[in-house]
Amino acid sequence: MLTKSALITGASGQDGRYLVELLQRYGYVVHAQSRRASPAVAGDGIRWHIGDLTSSAFLERLIRDTEPDEIYNLAAVSRPIMSWQFPLETAEINALLPQNICELLLRHLPRCRFFQASSSEIFGEGFSEHQNENTHCVPKSPYGVAKLYAHRIVGAYRKQYGLYACSGILFNHESPYRPLSFVSQKIAYAAAAAACGLKVSSELDERGRPILSDGKLLLGDLSVRRDFGFAGDYAEVMHMILQHSTPEDFVVGTGEDHSIQEFCEIAFQSVGLDWTDYVSVDPKLIRKTDNHYTRADSTKLRSTLNWRPKISFPELVASMVEAQVTVIRREIASTPVLRA
Repeated sequence: MLTKSALITGASGQDGRYLVELLQRYGYVVHAQSRRASPAVAGDGIRWHIGDLTSSAFLERLIRDTEPDEIYNLAAVSRPIMSWQFPLETAEINALLPQNICELLLRHLPRCRFFQASSSEIFGEGFSEHQNENTHCVPKSPYGVAKLYAHRIVGAYRKQYGLYACSGILFNHESPYRPLSFVSQKIAYAAAAAACGLKVSSELDERGRPILSDGKLLLGDLSVRRDFGFAGDYAEVMHMILQHSTPEDFVVGTGEDHSIQEFCEIAFQSVGLDWTDYVSVDPKLIRKTDNHYTRADSTKLRSTLNWRPKISFPELVASMVEAQVTVIRREIASTPVLRA
């Protein structure tokens, strides 16, 4: 049996780390692209390619030189709120990059299978209790608009040219690898810091303030509900989608929704604390254009590919807090001043 090769763009992020590990277990030759290599995901059998995907010359050379059997495009401006600060970069990476990949596949590798990481942000809100492959889309941010363009254009190239190109419409997915810029990891970090006896954290929030300050974590709207899954489970789905006999789009989510308040409750409870003693609402952090509710209808994914999530919501939250406790304890041990 011939060894397969895969190219993962944006491979140094959370999803890339799990996907690299998964494909290595399956015996793939893994080509990993990043603007800069991350030592955390370096290892035997990974061939790193460092460069900017908005450079057409770099992108074409990357695809021609690696000649992958499968491409997983995970590269993106990754947060909706950031897309308001960098709207043009968001359009270039989140919208036009997937189209450029399709063009290069037509030119050089028409048999390569292509996975595009789409997002539940394409839906907006208010049209359906659950979101599936046919739900009406009214995105509310440059991020969502760009992801919707990519989602539609990949489907158009599939239909027009017969490319094996598909999108996974990924709902929120978290893990201990999640950056601290995401609210899920901020909550996990704050719970861990409080459990370690800290009143003021060393890590800062998006406003440059300690995530835990005077023993308090400041958050926005606690009633926002999300379908939270485990990133490692979703990496498995990405691979499964490209092994399917026909190229199709799939909604990827757990089918459950949980509020930010519930996330706080479980996070602090996992270290024996009451979240109400540590969390306060700051009206300045409430977003004007946030989607207030997402819940995946992944019936097609479950029936077609027989997929089920392996990690439950409480297990996911507890694992994130546990990982942060380990990190903070290590920092405290090496920096005695943090004990004060």
